[in-house]
Amino acid sequence: MTSSGTNAHRPSAESLSPAWELLLPAAAAPARGRGRALRSALREAVRSGRLAAGTRLPSSRELAADLGVSRGLVTEAYEQLTAESYLRSGRGAGTWVSEGVRAAERPVRDRAPRAAGALVDFRPGTPDLSLFPRGAWSAAQRAVFGRLPHDALGYPDPRGLPELREVLAGLLVRRRGVVADPERLVVCSGVAQATTLLGFVLRDEGVASVGVEDPGSPEHASLFAATGLGTVPLPLDDDGLALAPLKRSGVRAVVTTPAHQFPTG
Repeated sequence: MTSSGTNAHRPSAESLSPAWELLLPAAAAPARGRGRALRSALREAVRSGRLAAGTRLPSSRELAADLGVSRGLVTEAYEQLTAESYLRSGRGAGTWVSEGVRAAERPVRDRAPRAAGALVDFRPGTPDLSLFPRGAWSAAQRAVFGRLPHDALGYPDPRGLPELREVLAGLLVRRRGVVADPERLVVCSGVAQATTLLGFVLRDEGVASVGVEDPGSPEHASLFAATGLGTVPLPLDDDGLALAPLKRSGVRAVVTTPAHQFPTG
């Protein structure tokens, strides 16, 4: 049996299984910290998935001989990791990597589009975020939270808060000349959600396809497709959506730009 304080009988990489080569640096650590290094290396091998759940580990005697360390170091490492539930063992059954250990997942990467260092960003749907009214927004938020009842912090009306829908109804009258009933307004998180909800409603009403401007927003086709609807491209003229092709298409619903047609302007 090799002492934990000696580096005698250091094996070559060729003499070890690839699964145990990752323990060689720990076995070569200074004698005082070798046990801790071995436990840490085993723990990290299990957490990273390099030692997969269900892997059978060699006996303490075999691994100690392979690594050139004392059997006591390996036994202590096995016992500690078993207590931490990284390993499991049974009398006469050997030592295994626990099935309950989940390998660490890869770090999450931000896949949102970026234009680092760009002076002007011409991508659609990306406003100048530097113009966001941080001060006014924060002040309004503080004022609202200060008088908001506790129960309003739970799940609200799925159509949106009643107070918000009342304000929006008044805004639609002033800005668009539309008389809107607050009870018939639905506040959405964005155009994508609104389009998807409309797609489901139209499909339930028996609509099979929706007319869309060509050229137009490329997202419309995929959003309606997710609800089971097809899209019919409709050409434009100098005033926007061309009416004659629209009439010939036979579509019962159409998505048209309310102002400043995208992308022609």
